[in-house]
Amino acid sequence: MSYTINLTNGNLLVTVPDGTIDTTTCSQALIGKNYAGYGQFLDDNFVHLLECGADSTQPTAPLTGQLWFDTTLGVLQVYNGADFKTLGSAQAAASAPLNNAIGDLWFNTTAQQLNVYTGTAWLLVGPIYSASTGITGAVPAVVTDNTAASHIVVELYVNDTIVGFISEDAAFTPSPSISGFTTVRPGITLATTVGGQVPLFQGTATNSQALGNVTASSFMRSDQNTSTSGSITINSSGAAVALINAAGSAVGNIGSSSVPFNTIFATATSAQYADVAERFASDEAYTPGTVVELGGSAEITRSNTALSESVFGVISTRAAYLMNGGAGNDLTHPPVAMTGRVPVQVTGVVQRGDRLVSAGNGIARAAAAGEATAFNVIGRSLNDKLDSGLGTVEAIVTIK
Repeated sequence: MSYTINLTNGNLLVTVPDGTIDTTTCSQALIGKNYAGYGQFLDDNFVHLLECGADSTQPTAPLTGQLWFDTTLGVLQVYNGADFKTLGSAQAAASAPLNNAIGDLWFNTTAQQLNVYTGTAWLLVGPIYSASTGITGAVPAVVTDNTAASHIVVELYVNDTIVGFISEDAAFTPSPSISGFTTVRPGITLATTVGGQVPLFQGTATNSQALGNVTASSFMRSDQNTSTSGSITINSSGAAVALINAAGSAVGNIGSSSVPFNTIFATATSAQYADVAERFASDEAYTPGTVVELGGSAEITRSNTALSESVFGVISTRAAYLMNGGAGNDLTHPPVAMTGRVPVQVTGVVQRGDRLVSAGNGIARAAAAGEATAFNVIGRSLNDKLDSGLGTVEAIVTIK
């Protein structure tokens, strides 16, 4: 009479005819009635059960709930009807296991990270860094200082290297020493060097306590007065220094006409222009190079007569030194060059070295032979003008 073998749930597993053995239905030999030598199979089955099928390969034809001790990994596993799952620890493998249930753990042996199965995907438990990145991220730690006091900090790692600390304690010196950190300060402290480079906070900052290790309160502001007394030291070492006009040439002033400086102490070595001028009240606006004399409805007027002995000077183009500068502007009080090099409006041919005299209408000309006197000469031309029309020559002006 055949043996009918049922599973725990009552389902039929297999029918074993008399005098036979079934070795294909499950991992153990199922013995039929009156099989000769059945004792050997009974003993084998008993031992296999005791050792939970210990082997480097999983049992053939496993049954749901069957145990297997994986001798390669050294872990006990159970068959869930589709695959063997590790009991009491994470499944250790280089790739994600299949046929997973919610809560299954998998230790990725390549990345050296633990994962948990959510029912649809593997969720990283930790660490957040992998074997390929090295320790990277924020890691809580306790650091002792040179007084043996302990400090709870957050270490900021990149590829196994500490690049910064976050601390809430007063500044302290780590002991034993930590490369790049002589002192750890409250807040975020970056390493002095990382990989041969100086780490910096990159981006736009809204505020700063110091610039170049100089406190912010030591700097002057451009939008308002921040100092009403004291002195500004340009260079205390005695080396040569310069004040640079970043706004561009001929733009900007030192002081103003309404708020001037009192006395300026300096040593001048050169000037960009070459005449000395003074502002005088004018009866009209005059262009540079115009010959003027005392008179008119104001202090100066255009020189309107030839060989005038009342000539007083020439309207300056750009004065090297301007006196009476606060008297007015170029329209009401034009600068009159009374000595030095200055462009002069002339008419007719002028040769280098010619003495210049007034020609009327605020214009000069070269003096003819016998015309020049000590009282009517405006100055001497420094270059040639070879046409007979109106023009300009550079001249040395000396008014007597």
